[in-house]
Order: sequence, then structure tokens, then C-alpha cells
Amino acid sequence: MYSKLSIVIPIYNELENVKNIVRQLDSIGKDNFEVIFVDGYRQSDSDLLRDIIGPKCKYIRSGKGRGLQMNKGFEMAKHDLILFLHCDSSIELRMVDDIISSANRGVEFGCMSIYFNDSRILMKICGFMSRFRAKKRKIAFGDQGVFFTRYAFEKLGGYKEIGIMEDYDISIRAKGVYDLVQIDTRIVTSSRRFYTGKGRFNKPPLTDIGILMVMRDMQVFQRAYRRGIDPDIIVKRYYKH
Repeated sequence: MYSKLSIVIPIYNELENVKNIVRQLDSIGKDNFEVIFVDGYRQSDSDLLRDIIGPKCKYIRSGKGRGLQMNKGFEMAKHDLILFLHCDSSIELRMVDDIISSANRGVEFGCMSIYFNDSRILMKICGFMSRFRAKKRKIAFGDQGVFFTRYAFEKLGGYKEIGIMEDYDISIRAKGVYDLVQIDTRIVTSSRRFYTGKGRFNKPPLTDIGILMVMRDMQVFQRAYRRGIDPDIIVKRYYKH
């Protein structure tokens, strides 16, 4: 039986988002979880971050890259149920209890139900498609709040320490071994990654054409990864926008 949860949060130059997620986690008001922040930003003010994070949370530093950071956080985790959480997320107070309950029902690899913090119809469609993909195709991305039992994560070999697609990759590897289960608990995530695509279209305010072009690019990058294109090449294409 599972009774406690380790929450691993990779961060990179995320001071304001760290403040927000710490406030949310504090508001849960329970002691059935631990929080581990893994900082990949070598120029960050670690003393300031420690003050914000507080004594209840662990703070460690690692090299840059979500796969590496999440693996380092896993190594530090005390509990046998681990949630990997993005710091720009908004969570429900019942999140910890819901994840623990799902694991005790036999879920070894799961995610939450994602919504975006943007009311436009295209972003609602994007959220719906993300939930549909998790339910039907059994693929989850990191912003969906992915969790594993320790046994499952170790059997899968953890995250690949690559520059992009580490979350997509582990979902693919899990197929046929562990069926991803999407729980009803909501997670609301930032739409900020939709601001990083296609130059002029995504200068604030974010435009519908910018959203569509980022959605298209995400499909292109996933196909490229499935075809065996080097992740370093995909990273360059992703960030050149």
C-alpha cells in the first residue's frame, strides 16, 4: 500500500513560477508528500531559491535538461510513488490523495487531466486533444503531471537524458508494459510554450495562427522522433523559432 508521494519539480530560471507552486503545495496542508526541486540553471541565486522553497522542500542542482533533472530528483526521492510536476502548473488540493488512491488501485503509470490557462477555443481544443491522446493512445507529456511507482520507473530505466521528447519517449517505451491511466484530477498548465513558435506570429498577444503553427510543429517533431531523427537536431528546430 502507498501512503506517501514524492513530487519532483525540474526548474530552470523559474523564480516566479517557483513562488506560485510553493504556495499551492503549502495550501494542501498535509504531510503525506515531499517536494524536491531540481535546478538546472547554474547562474540561479540558490540562496534566494532556498528561502522561497523553505525548509520543508529539498533543493538540489544538476546539469540542464529535464530528463537529467528528473532522474536526479528520482534518486533523491524517499517514497515509492513519484510525481513529476512542471512548476508552471496549477493543481487541485486533492491531487496528492488522488494519486495515492489511484496507485493503491493498481495504477503504476498515470497522469492527470490537463487544461490550459487560456479560454480561447483553440486552446480548449488543444487541452481536449491532450486528454484524448492520453486516454486512447496512452501517451502523456510532462505538463500533464506524470506519475510512476518506483518499481515501474526503474523497470522502464527512467527518463532518457535527451534535450527534448523525454516524456514522449518514456510513454512510448511504457506501451505494452504499463498502460497509462489518466485520472480525473485536473491540472491547469500554462500556455506559454505556444509563445515560442514561428517568430512574429507569437509575439504577445498570442494569435490563433500562432497556436495552430505550434500545434503543427509538435506533430512534426513527434514524427521526427519516431523516425529516429537525432533529438539534438529536433531541439535545434524547436528553439530556432
